[in-house]
Amino acid sequence: MSQAWRIDRLILQGFKSFAERTVLDFPDPVTGIIGPNGSGKSNLVEALRFVTGARAHELRGQELRVFLFHGAEGRPPQGLAEVRLELSRGRERLSVERRIEGERTVLKVNGRPTSAKALALHLAGTGLGRGGYAIVGQGEVGALLEASEEVLLAHLEEAAGLRPVAEAVRTTEERLQEALSLLEGREEALREVRARAERLRQEAERARQARALDLEALALRASLLEARKEEVLAEMQKAEARLQTLAAEEGRLQEERQGLEARRQTLLAEEEALRQRLEGVRLALKEQEGLERERQELVRVLQALDRPEPPHPGPPVPAPEVPREELKARWERLKEEERRLMAQRRQWEEARRRHEAERARYEERLKAYQQALTARQALEAELREKAARLPLLEEKAEERRRLEGRLAELRAQAQAALREEERLKRLLDSGADLQEGPRRVRGLDGVLGVVADLVRPEAGLELALEVALGPRLQWVLTRDEQAAKAAIARLKREGGRATFLPLTLLAPPPPPSPKPAEGLLGPAYRLARLRLPGLPEEAILRVLLGDTLVFAHLEAALAYRKAGGRERLVTLEGEVLERSGALSGGRLKGGGETLLLRRRLEALAEERAGLEAQVQALAGALASLPEARELEALKAQVAALRGRLNAPLPPVPEPPTPPQEAWEEDRLALLEGEKRKLEEALAQAEAHERWRLLLAAHQAWAKAQEEARRLQERIRQLEERLEASHPLVQEARELEKRLEEVQRARRQTQEAEARTLTRLNALLAERENLRLLLARREATLEELSRERATLPPAERIPGTPRALQARLSRVEGERARLGPVNALAEAELAELEAQLERLQKEVDEATQALLRLEEETKRVEKEYGERLREAFHRFQEAFRQHALALLGARAEVRREGRGLRLLLVPAGKRTQDLRLLSLGEKTLGALAFLFALGELQGGLPLAVLDEVDAALDEANLLRFARFLASGRQFILVTHQKRTMEACHALYGVTAEGGVSRVYSIRKEVVHDP
Repeated sequence: MSQAWRIDRLILQGFKSFAERTVLDFPDPVTGIIGPNGSGKSNLVEALRFVTGARAHELRGQELRVFLFHGAEGRPPQGLAEVRLELSRGRERLSVERRIEGERTVLKVNGRPTSAKALALHLAGTGLGRGGYAIVGQGEVGALLEASEEVLLAHLEEAAGLRPVAEAVRTTEERLQEALSLLEGREEALREVRARAERLRQEAERARQARALDLEALALRASLLEARKEEVLAEMQKAEARLQTLAAEEGRLQEERQGLEARRQTLLAEEEALRQRLEGVRLALKEQEGLERERQELVRVLQALDRPEPPHPGPPVPAPEVPREELKARWERLKEEERRLMAQRRQWEEARRRHEAERARYEERLKAYQQALTARQALEAELREKAARLPLLEEKAEERRRLEGRLAELRAQAQAALREEERLKRLLDSGADLQEGPRRVRGLDGVLGVVADLVRPEAGLELALEVALGPRLQWVLTRDEQAAKAAIARLKREGGRATFLPLTLLAPPPPPSPKPAEGLLGPAYRLARLRLPGLPEEAILRVLLGDTLVFAHLEAALAYRKAGGRERLVTLEGEVLERSGALSGGRLKGGGETLLLRRRLEALAEERAGLEAQVQALAGALASLPEARELEALKAQVAALRGRLNAPLPPVPEPPTPPQEAWEEDRLALLEGEKRKLEEALAQAEAHERWRLLLAAHQAWAKAQEEARRLQERIRQLEERLEASHPLVQEARELEKRLEEVQRARRQTQEAEARTLTRLNALLAERENLRLLLARREATLEELSRERATLPPAERIPGTPRALQARLSRVEGERARLGPVNALAEAELAELEAQLERLQKEVDEATQALLRLEEETKRVEKEYGERLREAFHRFQEAFRQHALALLGARAEVRREGRGLRLLLVPAGKRTQDLRLLSLGEKTLGALAFLFALGELQGGLPLAVLDEVDAALDEANLLRFARFLASGRQFILVTHQKRTMEACHALYGVTAEGGVSRVYSIRKEVVHDP
């Protein structure tokens, strides 16, 4: 089964509350979108529907402009919106883009413009198209079950990938109706010509034609029967040839089957013989294993008995006069006394060494004390010097911190101004606030620019001058009339319309001379400048603004008009008082934005330049100040010096006292003599004991050697028996290998025999069908022969039975339509014959086309019906299983009329009316319906669910969460913690000042208490 489509990325800008470019990646199977109410979560779901072809009235709006960003705190409205969706299926990529430009939308697939119908074909089978089931909006999950029967069938077609087939069926039916209408029109025309021809034939000619038509009809009937006989005979010959081929193949297969049967019996007998022989060899090998275990045990015992012969005891040694134990006791007492005296000696020596070491340490401490005293005096001098430098450095460091903070603030302001300047520049460069015509001709040779880009009003007059300019704001200024003509030619080719103002055709009106009045700011053309130098500024502005005067407020403008002023008047708030007396006013949507945006862009550039100059000045001032690390290093040095000075001096050392004790040296000498006598007596006792032990060991060794000889003999016997059984191992391996070969060969033979039998059965069925066909055709041939015998002999007219039948029907119709004619109609009749032949040819061609369309319609409808039946059975079983798993309900799907009907009976209830179910039951039932649709493509490819879990309790949420772990792709808008825990990744949506923003959230945050 092919891979399913998945959503990789969603990019939107200017769509509803998402003013900025927002990118959402979906690399994980289950992605959650969370956030407070009103933050814009559902706008993401609507963006998916919008980019996949949904119309405005299908979303939460009636017009395209409701999907544009309408402005927020500190953010102007936007004139365009764009949503791009990137999908993938293995290595295949699909990019869908939809833009709102003015009052229309532009659809693109993989960067190329496309239509809504072509987009639907690209998205077929994904569930993402218009009316698709893959996107379930907020509050729509329950309505999914209550949809009409036709809508449910459309969901099934989309899930089964039958949408293109259904479209093909409808298209073919439309073409068939068109062909029927065309054929009827041509036949009507043919009938009219024939009627005119019939009226022109003379009575005699009618009689002659009647006879000729009768003969022709008779010949056509005979030829039609002959053609049918030939067709039946050809079909019978083909069937008989096929029967001969089947008989030859059947004989060959029978021989092959007999050979396979004989080989299988041979292999079966060989397999049984090998199995019996292998069992006998294995029994013999079992006895060999017992002998091997006995041999190993005897070898282990023999190894234990294998030890070297002990030395010979030699002649007997006499026993001592005093027992050995008493001698050892005397020896221990002497050793104890010796240890005591040696301890006294060591203590005295140790005391003498300690005195010498303490004397050396005393001298070292005295030297160290003197050095510490000298070092303290040096540290105090160094501390005084560095403590004096510290206040000056702290003052400079504070100044550096203040300047660095100011520098960071200025850099942030400059960066923000740069970003805003780039955003406004991109917006103005795109021409989003211009009409299509002016936007298309910007940048052409000879085009100086659009008036909106060239006019620069004084600060605060943007709204007044924009209202004063009116449509002239979209005029295009050119160097001469040739440039204007070239631009107009381009607009004719590419579309759009614009008004051009060539410099060579300027005809400025006389400047106004207003009387001084209260609230009058001056003529409009004097309150603006042109951004492009080197142009006749005053003449251009007088052409654009004429005699328009600018007033501070409406009352002043009305007073001026009543005082006799006849100029066109505008106010700072956008009211317009025309020369005719017409007064325009009220709230103007986006008024002044066109010129204000350009003024804002210039102000941002000036502000950024000023900020950058301040940044450079502060950077130069910082270069002259010491680094903060110098102050920190000095502080660390002062603290280290103070710490070292706070440490106390070592104490003045005291000289050590020498040792005074002595030890018993004479007593130690007497003990040496007693030790020598006891050592001689103990040596004699030890020699006697060794002689006795050697004698016992030698006797035990002799007995062990006798036992070892007996064991060696037994081991030799066992090894002889084992050596004799070694060929059995090799024989067992060979038997097992041969048995496997025979079994494999037997299985292959059985499979070949089964294939042969299957082919024989197929040949038998085909042979019976051919014989039945021959019998039917023989009966048909006899019937045709009897009917032909009733007709007289006639020459065979060439043609197929269908063509001959059509010709016969035409001849019979002509014969029936014969009527009275006059003799003067012969010349006119000759002229009508050519027209009659042409119309007949057109009717024949239309008939053939109609037959081809009928065959195509039947084929497409047959394919659609077969695939729909297969998809319906799979969907019916999947819906039953999912409804049982999610809701514990009995579910059923029925084909009724031209759609589907769903039945859902929850456990413990009898109702089958879906409208009587609870919201939670409708939700789970709709999810079961959704998952069942997904099974038609081998698993729901992807699903976008907007708060479908809102009505589920804890137990149903756990069931829902388990279904999310199916490996399919889910994008969930949710407030439920259980659903968040089932997500692999989370996006948080917030609303800041009326603008939605998306943040990626670490998964651990969701589990924090």
